[in-house]
Amino acid sequence: MQSPDSYWLTTGPEWTRGSAALPRHTGVCVLGAGVMGSTLAYWLTRAGQRPLVLDRNPSPAMGSSGRNAGRLIQGGHAQHAVAIERHGHAEALALYQATLVNRDLVREVVAREGLETTRHATAKLDLAVEEDEALELKRTAEALRSDGIPAEWLDLPAAREVFGTDLPDTVLGGLYRPDQDSVHSVAYVRGMADTAARAGAEFVCGVTATSVEPVQGGGWLVTTDAGQVAAEHVVVALNAWTPRLLPELAPVVQPVRGQLVQTAPVPFRIPQWGLDRGLVYGGQAPDGSLLLGGLRTTVPGRDEGIDLPQDGNTPAFSPELADRLATALPALLPETTGVPVVRAWSGVMAFTPDRCPLVGAWPGREGLWVMAAFNGHGMPYSQVMPEQLAERILGGPGAGIPTAFDPARFL
Repeated sequence: MQSPDSYWLTTGPEWTRGSAALPRHTGVCVLGAGVMGSTLAYWLTRAGQRPLVLDRNPSPAMGSSGRNAGRLIQGGHAQHAVAIERHGHAEALALYQATLVNRDLVREVVAREGLETTRHATAKLDLAVEEDEALELKRTAEALRSDGIPAEWLDLPAAREVFGTDLPDTVLGGLYRPDQDSVHSVAYVRGMADTAARAGAEFVCGVTATSVEPVQGGGWLVTTDAGQVAAEHVVVALNAWTPRLLPELAPVVQPVRGQLVQTAPVPFRIPQWGLDRGLVYGGQAPDGSLLLGGLRTTVPGRDEGIDLPQDGNTPAFSPELADRLATALPALLPETTGVPVVRAWSGVMAFTPDRCPLVGAWPGREGLWVMAAFNGHGMPYSQVMPEQLAERILGGPGAGIPTAFDPARFL
């Protein structure tokens, strides 16, 4: 059942561009060719720049960006009602609105760049089997509607109707949000990288950055295992691996293992869904197969604070958890009884203590930027954060980056 690669990596387009020679100087050096780094390169090229993107893998999207569930859902890590309690209404709304802007940017970009087949329309249904979570989802539905965002609490019969297949009687209902998206993760990211490369970005793959140091008089020196590059700006977009270059972030960037299983295709269509405050989640791939992830609560330490592989992209998958995921699916979706699980894979997320990512300037070090630790919600910010950070790098306000994402809050 376990595969060395995810569904996305197995079925995605190959990266056919040869790796360029490492230049000695560049204006902007982006470290990491995942979704954030590749999309940042895209927006920089649209502003007339020719950024350099370095990645230790032989092609983009081989790390976390190619091993997720492909969910372009809206909202941050916490439900909107909870986010309001944590951050205040204005900041919570900014967090949510950023994902709405992201949705529109994704649709605009894939249409403009001929990547429409990488995106698929869907909806989101957060289910509850406990009264306290049902209350939280009901409050979120009310809070979203108050902010002009379509959302509705559905009782079980209505939830069954929109879900597209049966749900057990233990489900109390769900928070329904229409107009969501999903993506083929690898096709989407490599499409962005290829578009950026055609516009002048340089991608040098198979190169590992080992240090980033300031240069007297301004700028930065990036040392790699293939040589050194001088850059006016450096962006560290390495997700859970960011502390290897910025060790000050080690206390606040926690690596977390995520694991998913994939079934054979089924004849019905379901939306993206979540349960137990997102600790169990699922969706559907373009070929009709179902994806199920989570159950970290059944693993010692909730799979948090794992040891990152030194040279690989993901820790070993837990066969025991794969079995639990496979068992959990028919318990939630009775029509999947007997549908075989055909693939299982793992990936690495990066969590922060406040469950908000790090996007912005590294305090006190002009020209050094961070875009990392999206707490398992990178795709919902995959266009808007790179677009806004590109604006800041080039001297603009980048006002679409929420204040809660400022890296300075931990330093």
